[in-house]
Parts: sequence; C-alpha cells; structure tokens
Amino acid sequence: MSNPQSERPRPDLASRLPDWAEPFVDLVLAVERIAHLFLAALVFAGGIALLLSGAGPVDFARIDLVRDVVPLPFAESSHLFSSLVGLALIILARGLALRMTASWTASIALLLSGSVFSLFKGFQWEEALLLIGVASLLYLSRGAFYRHGDWRSFRPGPTWLAVVALTVAAVIFIGFMAFKNTGYRGELWWSFSWSGDASRFLRVSLALAVMTSAIALDSLLNRVRPKSRLTGHSIPEEVRNVLAEWPESQAQVALLGDKDFLISPSKDAFIMYAVAGRSFVSLGGPIGANDASAGLIWEYLELADRYGVRPVFYGVGPNAVLHLLDLGHTIVKFGEMARVDLHTFSLDGSARKSLRYARTRAAREGLIFDILPKGGLLPHMGELKSISDQWLASRTGREKSFSLGRFDIDYLAEFDIAVMRHQDRIVAFANLWNGGNQELSPDLMRYVTGQSPVLMEAFMTEIILHAQANGFRWFNLGGAPLSGLANHPLAPLWSRMGNYVYRHGDDFYGFEGLRAFKEKFGPEWAPRYLTFPRGISMARAVLDVALLISRPRH
Repeated sequence: MSNPQSERPRPDLASRLPDWAEPFVDLVLAVERIAHLFLAALVFAGGIALLLSGAGPVDFARIDLVRDVVPLPFAESSHLFSSLVGLALIILARGLALRMTASWTASIALLLSGSVFSLFKGFQWEEALLLIGVASLLYLSRGAFYRHGDWRSFRPGPTWLAVVALTVAAVIFIGFMAFKNTGYRGELWWSFSWSGDASRFLRVSLALAVMTSAIALDSLLNRVRPKSRLTGHSIPEEVRNVLAEWPESQAQVALLGDKDFLISPSKDAFIMYAVAGRSFVSLGGPIGANDASAGLIWEYLELADRYGVRPVFYGVGPNAVLHLLDLGHTIVKFGEMARVDLHTFSLDGSARKSLRYARTRAAREGLIFDILPKGGLLPHMGELKSISDQWLASRTGREKSFSLGRFDIDYLAEFDIAVMRHQDRIVAFANLWNGGNQELSPDLMRYVTGQSPVLMEAFMTEIILHAQANGFRWFNLGGAPLSGLANHPLAPLWSRMGNYVYRHGDDFYGFEGLRAFKEKFGPEWAPRYLTFPRGISMARAVLDVALLISRPRH
C-alpha cells in the first residue's frame, strides 16, 4: 500500500486526465470537491422552477401550439406530473449533496422526464432546456457521486423535511396569489379545459400536500442508519494474528464480537469500529504494523465518506493523533490511561502501605488468589454468571460494551480468568487481556457484594504481582474518563465542562474515586483523545460514542 503522506488519493476524474493536464490535477480535485454541492443546488433550483410553473398560469399562445399536438388529458397529466417531479428533485438534491449514486441516477431520469412534461404541458421550452442542461452536467460529473446505498440512504431528515415543507407551502401561497381573483367553488376540482389554470393549480396543490406528507411520514418512521456487517462472534483470522503480537492489551476487546474490522491489504494491521447513529466510531487507532497505520486511517475515512457518515476515533493515543491532525480532525482530550511499570513496581515503602495491608488482611480472612486457564473455564461459567448477575443488579444502568468487555461466554472463553476464592467459593473474577506477553490488563471485573472491604484492592494487587512474576513489562489499569483536562479560564469550553463533571459527578459515575483507586498503584498516566472531522459538533460525536458504549448487546 502506498503511503498517504506522500501520495494523496486521486478521485476518478483526476486519474483519468491525460498527461498534459497533470499540472491541473489540484485544480480539478478542488473543483470536484465542490461540484456535488453546485449540482445539488442546480437540481434544487430545477425543482423549484417546475413547482412554480405548475402553480402559475400558462401562456395561451403556447397552449394553442400544444393543443394541436397532444390531447387534453395528456397535457393535464403532464402539468400534474411535472410538479411532482419538481418535488422529487428538491428531495433528491440532498442525496446529491451527500454524493449518493442512486440520487445521481434518479435525478438525471427525473430531469429528462421533467423536460418532456414541460413541453407537453405548455410548450415551456426554456424550462425544458434548463432541465436538460442540468442533466447533462450531472452526467458529465459521474465521478463525484460514488457513495453506495439505495433510495433509503438519503431519506430526508427533520431539517430537510422542514425545507421541503416550507418550499411547497411557499409555492402554494404564490399560486393562490396568482389566482386570488378566481371565484373558488367545488366544481373547479373537476373542471378540465385548456384554459383551466386555476383548476390545474388546485389539483397540483393537493397532490403536493399529499406527497409531502407521505414522504415526511415515511422518512420519520423508516429512517435507515448504516448497518454493521457483523455475523455473530466470528473474528477474522487476520485480526487474531495481529492481536497475538500486539503489545497493547486493550486491543483484545476486538474479540468481543461487536465490531467490524477494516484490515490492511498486507493483513498485518486493522481498525476496529462500530456503527453509532450517523457515525463510524473507531476504538483507538490502527492496530498492527506502523507502516500500514496511515494508509488504514485513509481507508477508514474513505469508507465513512462513501456511506456519508462521520468518522470518529475514540480513545486514541498520542501516536494516532499525529496522523489525524494532518487530516484536519478536531482533537479533544477525553481522559487518561493508567499503566504500571512492572520493572519498578514494588510493595515496599510508605506509598504502598495500603496495598500491603489489603493483601495481608485478605490472606487473614481466607481470600485466595488463583488463575483459571482459558482452556478450563466451562465448569466455572455458571458460578461466574451468578456473580456477574448479582453485581449488575447492585448497579444502576445497563452493562457497558464496545470499549469494555461484557459477560458473554464466548468472549470470556478467549482469556485466562483471575479469581479470588473464599472457602472454595469464587467471590471475585476478572478476565485478563494479554498484550503480546508484554502488557496485562484486567477487563471485566465482578465481585460478590458484602465481602471484605479490602477485596478489590487485594485482588488488583495480586493480579499485578502475577503479571510481574510472569515477565510482563506493563500492567494496564484502564482509563479514567475526564481525568487530566485543563482547568483554566482560557481552556476550551469542553475542558472546563469536563473538569466540572469530573469534580462533581461522583453521584453518577465516581470519576475522582476511580482515579484515586488507581493512583494507589503508582501508575504512569497517558492522555486519550476523541477525534472527529471539523465542521460537525462535538456534541454529536460524544452522543454517538455514549450511545454505542451504553446500548444493550445481544
């Protein structure tokens, strides 16, 4: 794979240029980047032109030309259908702005149909030429509309529905002003004649109102989101091969079975992501070979671009942030990650007094630490499930996922399980993420409530000592959300808000308490970031991530 830092992606139009035009590639690319918006505006304008002509009177001189060529029912139908085509073009303009291929195809077909209707309803050749011209420009700009999806992919949202409704309302109002001197009566609805402009306007208005209402109802009830391609717990073999060598333990959450994977052509790196709202959310940055990382980030952005969704990166470290800064992403700090250096970790000294006490008391109370190898977990699954259910029942909210593990038999069977026993009964457990035998991290930690107050502190200490004894370099304690954000009057609004929640949000999450617990083990703290494209609100990105982490999994 070529390095995107030295070679930018070349869209189809630019790559088809002859050699003599090579100096103009940047100009062509710049024009192509905005061509879809310009063409969407032209299609929108074409739709309004059809609506206005359908709501106003027709030139009688032109009617005389038409009545010698087509029968009255055909002219009446063309008048009605041209207005409906105008409404459809206004809706399709949004699909063009999103670069949808299906919208491009439908727009060309409707523009050409509208031009025919314009001629048959009153020989409005200027309008017909305008529509044909827009259709020709669309056809020549085929490369700008490359996103996959069917008609459901560009159903209008509430904002666009409001634009459509206001446009239709304005056209109907203009029509009533044009025929304000008409004496409206019931028989006008059923009057068909070459001079029946007011009757045609009434029928068009009714048809537009009905169609707009039907489209709005369909869009609000059947809104389609990008779908995951997941099939159960199937994890690609390439992903397992990369994870076996990757030194960062938290990448093991890829085995949870709730994510899609974008794998490099060389099969030595991947990005894991999931669909949330109108976002693709990647957990961390690329996992695997460094020389494939930049290329994978480009592929991920291009994938999101094809589907018209936001590419979001959640929980990325400083290395991935450097690539994303080059791509123009907005970077915000979202918390910190705690790692214990096992080469220097020791229970000696006054700073580790509480850990020594917890370990000694746990032993005195009969708590025994053990490791259940992943090959022999099945006999214990019922007991572990009971502990997990009791622990969840004592908590508010549902079980988290995506960035953390959840209780799932297939998932837990992938790992060794650390346990604490009391009188041969398991009272606490945690599955252990192994990062290439270099970093160890506990993931899903559950315990029986009402046990010793030193249970979890002693349990974590024993896991750290187990990792140290088995030659691991690092022990990852996990993240501390909203920790380490700048607290200064000149700091960004997000940092100041995050600091306020961090200091006063213990009733909801226990932010300060979580960090204080991890501080007992003397970790090194490293920042973690949330990144998203400029031009979208941070609130949207944060909401999609929050919904993804908290939504139930089956």
